[in-house]
Amino acid sequence: MQEIMRQQGILLEGVELNYDDWANGKANVDLWLGTVNFPIPEEWNVGTWLLGSPLLRHAISGGDDALLAQWETQWHAETISAEQLVRETTRSGWLQPLFHHWMRLKSPDRARGIHLNNLGWFDFRSTWIEPGP
Repeated sequence: MQEIMRQQGILLEGVELNYDDWANGKANVDLWLGTVNFPIPEEWNVGTWLLGSPLLRHAISGGDDALLAQWETQWHAETISAEQLVRETTRSGWLQPLFHHWMRLKSPDRARGIHLNNLGWFDFRSTWIEPGP
């Protein structure tokens, strides 16, 4: 990606963040590449991710704090949906999804508490098998 950008006259510096710095928004970045998985219900989780991730909060509004505050107010008042929020951020160019795929876990019928976190990691601590008949 650095080479492609360089050919366009753009200097791209790649920065790798550890999880704690990422989760706390401890980075000054203009472009963030990453993955995300949304557990069900996706409608709620997409908006919560956009407005609740420190690195994304600044990026999705282009640094416009008033716009970010407006979206948060609308989200909490349920006057803007996750779909509308994503549409606004992608239309303005601040969020560009690169690809999408559905991922579901297949498990035994008696398995309970199976979840992926927002980074797509399986959480074994919450999973258990219900005793059989």
